Amino acid sequence: MTLPDGHVVFQLNPAETSLQYRSIVGDRSYFRHDVRLEPGMTVFDVGANIGIAALAFHWECPGTRILAFEPARPLYDALCANLSAHGLNAKAFDCALSRTPGTAVLTVYPETTAMSGMYTDVDHDAEVTRTFLANSGFAPEDVTDMAEGRHVTEKQECQVRTISEVMATEGVDRIGLLKINVEKAECDVLDGIAPGDWEAVDQIVMQVHDIDGRLASVRDDLTGRGFQVDIGQDPLLKDTDIFDVYARRNSP
Repeated sequence: MTLPDGHVVFQLNPAETSLQYRSIVGDRSYFRHDVRLEPGMTVFDVGANIGIAALAFHWECPGTRILAFEPARPLYDALCANLSAHGLNAKAFDCALSRTPGTAVLTVYPETTAMSGMYTDVDHDAEVTRTFLANSGFAPEDVTDMAEGRHVTEKQECQVRTISEVMATEGVDRIGLLKINVEKAECDVLDGIAPGDWEAVDQIVMQVHDIDGRLASVRDDLTGRGFQVDIGQDPLLKDTDIFDVYARRNSP
């Protein structure tokens, strides 16, 4: 598929890829609230999908070292192809990140891959899709038709690692940017950072599902760890529980 800027990417669903490009590249959704990349930084892209975010990081700051994590097999294959085709300084991992190493069952939505995860809820996820489409300006009858069939699921087993384990095995002593988009598993990812490794994390951009007060809990936790925290929401996700958290470590 050819993107609006002329780059060609491997992908699975053109409409979904276009939405990712609009948000990540067009709207610069990972570079708000003074989040920035600098030469020599290492980025952890957790929930990398087909690699649009990784490409955006590379285009923003060429040479950035990117570790990209995607457990869904078809997405991982496309991710690897895109990292290779565009010459990124990147390594892809076909695993999830969580609080402890092991294995887990991943639910994949082939028609809505960005909503795949370990905590999927078909009814909830379908409602989020309908709300997104309604906020995009589609008529109610069109929303119903467009959402139909988007949440048929497939199951797969995947490997699970932790951030601290990967830091140790890959020789990462500092994470310049930790990007997390893992569909309700975001706190599990943070719990995989050992106490002694938190000081090595400079910036975080993460999607948070505000379930049972999770948004406030994440904000307070990151603030307590020395980050300045800002919260936003994509206008197309208004009236959903999905928010974006931007955290930058305060200067000494």
